[in-house]
Amino acid sequence: MIPENNFNNRKNIFNILVIDDDELVMESFERIFSGNENGFIIDKTTDSKYACELIEKKEYDLVLTDVVMPEIDGFQILKKVKMRTPEAEVVLITAYSSTSSMRDAMFLGAAYYLTKPINPSELKYYILKALSRRQAVIERNKKIDELERLSYTLAHDFKSSLLSIKGFTQILSQDYFDKLDSDGQFLLYRIDSNISAMGSMIEGLLEYTRIGRIDITLENINTGEMVKEVTDNFASQLKEKNISLIVENELPRVYFYRDGLSKIFSNLIDNSIKYARKDADSYIKIGIVGDKDAADDKYIHFFIEDNGIGISPENLSLIFEIFQRDEKIKKEPGHGVGLAIVKKVLASADCSISVESNPGEKTTFYFTLNPEI
Repeated sequence: MIPENNFNNRKNIFNILVIDDDELVMESFERIFSGNENGFIIDKTTDSKYACELIEKKEYDLVLTDVVMPEIDGFQILKKVKMRTPEAEVVLITAYSSTSSMRDAMFLGAAYYLTKPINPSELKYYILKALSRRQAVIERNKKIDELERLSYTLAHDFKSSLLSIKGFTQILSQDYFDKLDSDGQFLLYRIDSNISAMGSMIEGLLEYTRIGRIDITLENINTGEMVKEVTDNFASQLKEKNISLIVENELPRVYFYRDGLSKIFSNLIDNSIKYARKDADSYIKIGIVGDKDAADDKYIHFFIEDNGIGISPENLSLIFEIFQRDEKIKKEPGHGVGLAIVKKVLASADCSISVESNPGEKTTFYFTLNPEI
């Protein structure tokens, strides 16, 4: 039985899934949760295929699964859970442990890798640790959500006020422009320009705060088709700046949400176009790193490379933060929102992004995406 004081401040209910045909594990699990059923919704099954159906339909906070099972093994279950709910805790239990399998489990995001036979007190210890960690994540996410709600509300209110100011400046320009001297006309122009810039920043902030606030539908997507769709939208800009676009053949299919994937490629390509050099034959190259079918890797690794002006070494760690820009490009259009959006979209699916840059020569963005399932 779980001690009451472990979760006496908990307001949420945990969804738990147990997948194992070992009666001892099931009995131990039932003893651990005896008397605490009101705080947990527990699903149990010995069928790994049925477990996958449950995972598709429901977000679990904790999944305990055997490793060796017919048809679908514990590692496949782990991958499926992490794709569905990246922050879920997954505990693998096996009678056939090895250093390499433990390493693979940790690499794929398992919380613990336990070896049978396991006594009830030890199992209870690891379950409590996993649930405590999950509770901390839920509480952290609630605080982040509150801050983002506040940011969204403030940005929306600022936008409304800005529209009113812009309306007054338009009236001033239409009715009184000829009555102003050259200095007054210039100041009016500067006011209008700054209003437009502030409006763009607010729109960027609103888009940034929307990420993670709307329901998303993950699906298998043809990345090649998505890249073509996105790059077609930039055709005129690529032609105007004489930028060559190089896309590797047969980009792999990924498991992501369509709008998010479009944002990733759109913002990264837009970034490359925006900061293309004027004194060189510019190019943008899109492809993958390594073998897209590598069985020992959780992700597919993509890259977008260009030979633009690059990023200063001291600013590499800042460019993914909202409203942060490299000092040398602050005269260029933009507000430092696009790359922050890319990072947040990827993080929402437990993926990541990094960058390497040799200013004036080559800049490469590397990012991970989940393979199709």
